[in-house]
Amino acid sequence: SKIFYSIYHANLAFSAIEETAIPTVIDTCYFPLLNLVETLHVKIGLELSGFTLEKIQHYRPQWIARFKHLCETNEMELIGSGYMQIIGPLVPYEVNIKNQKIGLETYQNILGITPKIAYINEQTFSKSMVDIYYEAGYKAIAMEWNNAFSIHPEWKKSYAYTPAIAKGISKNLPILWTDSILFQQFQRTIHKEQTFDDYFNFFTNYITLKHKCIPIYSSDLEIFNYRPGRFETEANIGTDEWHRTKEILILLQKKGTFKLPNIVLKSYLTQSTILALTNNANPIIVKKQEKYALGRWAACGHNANYINTLCYNYLVLLNKNSNQNQWKELLQFWGSDYRTHTTLNKWQSAIETLENRTNTSTIKILPTLKNDVKITHNENKIVFEKDGIKISFLENKGLALESMYIQGVKQPFGTIRHGELSHIGYVADFFTGSSVIESSQTKKVSDLTPIAHYKFNKIAPNIYALSTTIDMKSIATEYKCWTIDTLNRTLMLSIDLKLHTFIPGSIRLGTFTLLPQKSSNDLYYLCHNGGKNIEKYSLDTEINHHLSKSLLQSSSSGIGVTEGKMIFANSIHNFITLSIDQQKSSPLVMLQNNITFNKHLTRVFFSVQELDDTLKNNEKKIERIVSLQYTITPFYSVVGQNSSKITFL
Repeated sequence: SKIFYSIYHANLAFSAIEETAIPTVIDTCYFPLLNLVETLHVKIGLELSGFTLEKIQHYRPQWIARFKHLCETNEMELIGSGYMQIIGPLVPYEVNIKNQKIGLETYQNILGITPKIAYINEQTFSKSMVDIYYEAGYKAIAMEWNNAFSIHPEWKKSYAYTPAIAKGISKNLPILWTDSILFQQFQRTIHKEQTFDDYFNFFTNYITLKHKCIPIYSSDLEIFNYRPGRFETEANIGTDEWHRTKEILILLQKKGTFKLPNIVLKSYLTQSTILALTNNANPIIVKKQEKYALGRWAACGHNANYINTLCYNYLVLLNKNSNQNQWKELLQFWGSDYRTHTTLNKWQSAIETLENRTNTSTIKILPTLKNDVKITHNENKIVFEKDGIKISFLENKGLALESMYIQGVKQPFGTIRHGELSHIGYVADFFTGSSVIESSQTKKVSDLTPIAHYKFNKIAPNIYALSTTIDMKSIATEYKCWTIDTLNRTLMLSIDLKLHTFIPGSIRLGTFTLLPQKSSNDLYYLCHNGGKNIEKYSLDTEINHHLSKSLLQSSSSGIGVTEGKMIFANSIHNFITLSIDQQKSSPLVMLQNNITFNKHLTRVFFSVQELDDTLKNNEKKIERIVSLQYTITPFYSVVGQNSSKITFL
């Protein structure tokens, strides 16, 4: 007999739900689920965030008592989520672990239950998530099969038939699969977009295959007899959808047995199937169809870059003495729902609160000391030389970085000139420090233009600043500054871009370019994607996070860089660290890595805005400032570290 299981996802922080609508949502969606279980005795898992549980307790405490009873009688099972639904691979370890621990405390306080299985928030996964949930005390995770399978052509289809083991960095956890195609078929049938016959004709395929455990449903609870109002394409409610759900479940009960998720895990886990869900090209995977790229929560919505930056600033202000309510407030504002289809009212309230908490400022005026070094002109280049450091900037290309030498050794970043890569697909100039705005309205606008003027100041002992202002047509004004630290031998790029109009597209600042590396040199990079331990990824494959998926989606993926550091290394040594100032700006980091004629073209993009279906123009001010600041620390900048290697698990 086939084994069925379901995990309904309940979330009262739902982006398009106002606070005033919460009681209606509970009455329309949450109580009917309990009725269904009590009537049909169908076993169901329910994932709830701690925040959602608190809201139910406040508005409808009688729901809590009934749900708790159903859990005690093994009719239902609480599936964990955290205090808030947060995109784990995009936030620092400290936030992730706090989210899980406060979530578990909330479950225990309100229900007296500690869930064993955690549903990965928004089904957005990095291998660090395994370690996070393990550390929090979870015994298993629930994660989508479809996107993981799509990037692993070497996997057997049979891995989907039973629970398996998911690899983390230092820990592994059992994984219970969810299935986007199956749950969307279920939704379509309930919404009368297709008939019961259509559904069961499709479902027969799963029945006749060797699937032992089939995830019937693993998505939103708030879409049955209710519409959150996120999309114009949402189906109308033409029938009692809970009655229709009951009918389909009765039919399913004739074809198999519903079991609680933890029972499915105990009975059918295949211990020998140990799987790494991500790969070198895709260190972070997301749910459902292609429109759910990482940029959705990092650089779209009302202004995800801004709220992410405010959240980082709030995190810095919190310390060991911070109370639970302050942490809950920060977790709430870091919730995924503030980054997509949130209402304007919720958005403005969140931004106002965060601005009051953090008091962030924008462009700073640089101090000036008596200058003790000159810079020289060499045709279209501005050249800085002092203490064995020589740096060349391109005056006719918006002060892009051409090259940096330390003690006569050329550093492996800067500008790749036209023709240096002989493949016709890459015969162009590739710069470091360039910014590009791209949309269907503005076309492609960059800062790679001749600069009209610049300032060169000494701003502290051993620290010099070269700055300029660039008009990017009538769309934006860019304030760009390179800061040279001759003692630590580092180079910092700061950009403040004042936008004069809303851009319905992408805004990427200060792109970083590695000089071509030999593909035989075992090139890789390291960064954090939401965990305590650094993740290592080989650059032995094509990576194109920056490329658009369609006219309506400007990027395909990205990486978390959640502790602000990205390291490039090879088999010989670490040779560059990029350190992002996340208090200045928390960008979406995207990687390009193309291998051509045994050479790498490797670039890092820092995006403050991408285009997708969630991008909105709700700014009260016509003008707004977006920023970026990162420091380049070359391998040779620290004397005596030529043999250093980073340690990783």
